[in-house]
Amino acid sequence: MKKSLFIYIFLFVGLIDSSSLLSQTISVKQITSGISNSINNNSSILITGLIGSSISTRYDDRIQESYQGKILSENQATLGDYWGIGGQFIILGSLKFGSNEFNSTTSAIIGNGLCTYGLKFILGRVRPDGSNRRSFPSGHTSSSFLAATIAHDLYGSKVSVPAYVLAGLTGLSRIHDNKHYLSDVIFGASLGIALGRGFSQDAQKKTLQKIDDGGVKIRVNNFNNDHRIYFFWSL
Repeated sequence: MKKSLFIYIFLFVGLIDSSSLLSQTISVKQITSGISNSINNNSSILITGLIGSSISTRYDDRIQESYQGKILSENQATLGDYWGIGGQFIILGSLKFGSNEFNSTTSAIIGNGLCTYGLKFILGRVRPDGSNRRSFPSGHTSSSFLAATIAHDLYGSKVSVPAYVLAGLTGLSRIHDNKHYLSDVIFGASLGIALGRGFSQDAQKKTLQKIDDGGVKIRVNNFNNDHRIYFFWSL
């Protein structure tokens, strides 16, 4: 937990307002805009996750007693644990440094870290193993589902389906390792999906606003040739 928190702090301090990556600077405004868009346009995902999490709290202790250490093999649990934080940076590393997609993804990673750890410190839920009060929501799960959602927007299902499978494995590994309850994992997943969609939508909206004189922007996803054509006319 401390290592992943350090990574988010390093990104926030090292990248925010420190460079003009092409025409889109990573800034506090960009991050807050993405978070706001995630809440306003993807509230149904967050509400569904909150309801599912609330219902599952009734069974958290029972599930923990029955399945802790029994869900996955040790290799699977280790893979899920590493993917939980590393997956988002693998997606980031696949993008051209300084591109709009790179900046948007970096902002989404920072935004997810701020939201996830903000909730952890505010709510202070004790972990199943009693190690600290940072259980809700699961940061590994929110990060892995954020990565899968961004991967879907960038590359389509050929990349996002395996990424979502790994995200699910990450969530199960956190229960297996006795680090999180099921309810922590459920809301962590919904938070990651909502933020991934929100930041992608926000980036697309800003792309349209940059076409000042009218025109067409064509974006071709790298893997599935999913053409997205945006039209904009100045009034």
